[in-house]
Amino acid sequence: MVVLDRFQNLSAIRIENEGMRIIVLPENGGKVASIYDKQKNFELLFQNPKQQFERPKIYSNFADFDASGFDDAFPTIDQCSIDVNGQKIIYPDHGEIWSARFDSVIEGDYALMTYQSIILPYRYSKRLSLHDKRLVCSYKIENTGKVSFPFLWAFHCLVNYNEDMKLIFPRDIEHVENVCESRRFGEVGAIYSAPVDMIKTGQMYDFTTVPPRTPKSMEKYYIKEKITEGRCGYYYPSKDVTAVIEYDAEKLPYLGFWVTAGGFRGDYNCALEPATGYYDSVPVADKNHSSCVLTPGEKFEFALTIELS
Repeated sequence: MVVLDRFQNLSAIRIENEGMRIIVLPENGGKVASIYDKQKNFELLFQNPKQQFERPKIYSNFADFDASGFDDAFPTIDQCSIDVNGQKIIYPDHGEIWSARFDSVIEGDYALMTYQSIILPYRYSKRLSLHDKRLVCSYKIENTGKVSFPFLWAFHCLVNYNEDMKLIFPRDIEHVENVCESRRFGEVGAIYSAPVDMIKTGQMYDFTTVPPRTPKSMEKYYIKEKITEGRCGYYYPSKDVTAVIEYDAEKLPYLGFWVTAGGFRGDYNCALEPATGYYDSVPVADKNHSSCVLTPGEKFEFALTIELS
């Protein structure tokens, strides 16, 4: 069942079956605001701490808003200045999509949302459907103009933090690069072996765990090599729920992980972030020889699924 609904103070689309309920907010970037397991009484996504959604504008500061749920980061995560055919274009903080107002239609058992960019020549389409306990997200990003432009796409899906949760990584990871100065990982650029490493303090650190609730902290790191298995996720022992994310590793060959255990705004959430580039902005991805370019008429199409079991 796919129907129009309300969620907090916004118009919403509700996608629901016997096992799950999905809430989508077309007016706020097509955000998926809730992925709820009805049988387990379990909410996967970190919820808006303000209880009411504000409507951001392009070039708004992401941290000033709800920073909740599942957004798409495109064409960047970090704000950056890009030369596009001799013209300077500012790519907004966390991209353009999270602040966009999508046109939406309900067609049968799926919701289709579209948006035409106001800063670059592209049309962005996202189609969502629910099959048993699996949310399918299909994307098409089409260059509708006459110039090429570079981009980064990242899966910005903030899930609830539990101190005892376990992270599920692809099987082929070897090294992790720290990209956010933190108490445990030290300076940006430090590299560790994964999934388990003996860090400089001599203490064993398991990358399948999250930092403790106290002291407050935040961390971010990336798998240094390209991955070949597009599968990652979370296990919540207290609910006996596993959330598995599957996708095409050729389209999204890089994987980051972000967690705030009270260190960012007092929030407690985390996010495994499959991405097209390494990492967080077009200039950094270009420096790391991992940037992508969308040429005139080209379509970048891919899909990912989120399954609860």
